[in-house]
Amino acid sequence: MIPISYSGIYAVYISLWLIILAILWFREERRAAKSDWAVVKKKLYLCDKCHLSFLASHDQEHITRCPRCNEMCFIRKRKRF
Repeated sequence: MIPISYSGIYAVYISLWLIILAILWFREERRAAKSDWAVVKKKLYLCDKCHLSFLASHDQEHITRCPRCNEMCFIRKRKRF
């Protein structure tokens, strides 16, 4: 049997967690680079029925369906005071 001390087990445990965290961070960075979603108030849709605020995948149109209740939603023009 291979003798291993408690500090060796702890070092292996910490290094495995760091490797897992690095892999997850790398995957998240790749996923974030593929999607160009940015929160801009002018492109947020607000559902009048369920009051859900969401971003639509197509920003060229002024009407879309709510992902929660499937109601028609419009981009409202903001009044400037």
